[in-house]
Amino acid sequence: MGLLKKEDLNKKIKKEFQYTFSVEKSGIYAVVVSARAKSWLQNLKKFISFFNDDNLAVRVNNVGFPKLSGERGEFDGEASWNGNILKGLSQIHLFILNLKEGEQNINFVAKGEPFLEFIEIFRVDKNLISIDPSKYDIEDGNRRPWFNVLTGNVGIITIKAIASANLSPNQDDNDLQIRVNGIREQNNDPKAHQYWFWCGRILRGQSKIFIRIINLKLGFNYIEFWADRKPLFNELNVRVTISDRIPTVDDPLWTGDFYDDSEEMILARLIFGEARSQSEEAWIWVASSVFNRISSPTSDWWPDTVHDVILQEQQYESFNQDNDNLPHIKNPHLDPTQKESWEDCYKIAETISKGQIKTILEVTHFHSYTNPEDIKRFETKIVPNAKFLKKIDKMYFYSSPN
Repeated sequence: MGLLKKEDLNKKIKKEFQYTFSVEKSGIYAVVVSARAKSWLQNLKKFISFFNDDNLAVRVNNVGFPKLSGERGEFDGEASWNGNILKGLSQIHLFILNLKEGEQNINFVAKGEPFLEFIEIFRVDKNLISIDPSKYDIEDGNRRPWFNVLTGNVGIITIKAIASANLSPNQDDNDLQIRVNGIREQNNDPKAHQYWFWCGRILRGQSKIFIRIINLKLGFNYIEFWADRKPLFNELNVRVTISDRIPTVDDPLWTGDFYDDSEEMILARLIFGEARSQSEEAWIWVASSVFNRISSPTSDWWPDTVHDVILQEQQYESFNQDNDNLPHIKNPHLDPTQKESWEDCYKIAETISKGQIKTILEVTHFHSYTNPEDIKRFETKIVPNAKFLKKIDKMYFYSSPN
């Protein structure tokens, strides 16, 4: 993501406040808002008000964010800051928005005197929101919403979150909970708190990864991270779309943009396009080449995501515009006789992405040439100084630092 603007506001909001900014190009944008609100008891003790808490709601271009329950009201929904829940602590909202070129208005509507801290605006590239939530310092406090992802007219394809939690001396555990459109992810460890995916008493400082294909369609979607004490939340990746459909294994027709694919989907397309007539072992080696390029310690030329590695120009032949396999990659159901092969390729991609199958170390390149001149060209021009690793079926695999 590219930061377009950050503004420290640090102001109390009374009744309403309008924040205006402009974007030069239509597309997906991320807007981060930090604010805090006090409870009725905190306000009472300071003689600010009697039995009234602070509340803050937001509307973007005159569109509010409705409650998942469908009930009316703005101040106690998922997209609000509720003082009786926050008790003076800060809460981060990351709004993912499909904006048209031109001026944009964010209207804040307040009850009491909530405190608006800052606003950040990012341009989202290649449908991927990637952020380190730990840079927004978390305060110590009891169970409350802390970092929320809220979409307006945007779909969510996948989510990956990495966090850790630990025991707190003389206090409750540090825990972190994730809710996807109101549904809490369970922790299946028998000693864990049931609805806290990251549980300090279990993790004891270790990291844990949450990764899911959720395929939420265009509209209002809410991913909430609730914190108890001070867990460490250090990586969040959300792949989004503004397409009205999301490709699945049963409906894999591409949308016109491969960035609308989940990681598993585009990896399955690669396996299918490059090696669908080969064995499962060859499929694993093909997929491994992607992850080895991402993690290569000797080259900074390769990108650092599955999508960008696969879509890098003139790297994987089946994705080249003049390649005969491209129509089959765009629509794996193009040949009905290959439907089973496609489903098997997807299963391999899915298990590798989840870490259930270990990738093959070293492999970065491969070919299936039979003409000696083509093989010589490959070894001298494309992967000079490469190490030949193995022949599987009709495919030759190499390790190359180039």
